[in-house]
Amino acid sequence: MKLIIFALFLFFLGCTKVDPHPETRDEIYVDLGQELEIVTKALEGAEKNLLLAKDEMKKAIPQTGQIKYATKKLRNAEAYLAEMKQRKIFFDIKRERRKNYVQFRYQESLGSGGRPWPDQKEIEEYRTVVKFNRDKLEWDRNKGMRKDVPRGTKSSPSDENPEGTATE
Repeated sequence: MKLIIFALFLFFLGCTKVDPHPETRDEIYVDLGQELEIVTKALEGAEKNLLLAKDEMKKAIPQTGQIKYATKKLRNAEAYLAEMKQRKIFFDIKRERRKNYVQFRYQESLGSGGRPWPDQKEIEEYRTVVKFNRDKLEWDRNKGMRKDVPRGTKSSPSDENPEGTATE
């Protein structure tokens, strides 16, 4: 009987083991990792496009207008490559900072009276910011802010008929 009680006592003490890598459970950290992967793939594609643009520039025939087009394409490829490099650095830094912050917050949550972790309010705020950054919005002088809808589609029936009256 004493052995069973001792085993249960050890079991409950073992359940409070500290997670050495709490960032793996943080939704924002994982999302930043996914963004970093996307940017890394885009960077690889931009490098390939730059090489293709350089080859096209070399093959352009003088005095035919091809050089102007090839130069423009080369400049655009270089600008896109520079942007992707900057984004990759940005997400590297952002992810490292988030990792340090999550480890600090996790240790803080273990103490008595610590804030709960993961903080659902913080995650909701992050989702809202990401949603606004990803949505294509534009401002219409008469209707206010609206989503950019592809040509030939309708965003919603309420946008077409703002008064709410039936039209036939």
